[in-house]
Amino acid sequence: MAEVTPLNSHSEFQDLINSGQVVIIDFWAPWCGPCRMISPVFEKLASDPQFSKIKFVKVNVDEQEDISQECAIRAMPTFLVFKDGQKLDTFVGAEPNGLHQLVTKYA
Repeated sequence: MAEVTPLNSHSEFQDLINSGQVVIIDFWAPWCGPCRMISPVFEKLASDPQFSKIKFVKVNVDEQEDISQECAIRAMPTFLVFKDGQKLDTFVGAEPNGLHQLVTKYA
C-alpha cells in the first residue's frame, strides 16, 4: 500500500519531480484548518491501488520555504502535479471531489 511521503529537502523535490513518475504534491501547513481536513482524503487516495502509479507527496510550507517559493504557493492547501520536471496541473482548496478528479485524471 502506498503512503504519502513528506519532502524534507529541495534536492529530494528536484529528484522526485524529474523522476519520470507522476507526482502529486500537497502543499500544506500545520496551522491550516482546511489542510488538516483534506489530509485524510489525500492519504486515502495514496493508498488506493487504482492510483499506484502516482507518487503522493506532502510539503510543509513552513519547513520547506524554498520549495514553496519556487512553486509560487500562495494559498493552502495547493496540490501540484509534476512529471518529467514539468508542472502539469494545479488544484487549490480542500474540496474532496475536486482532488479526486485531479488524481483520477493522471491515474
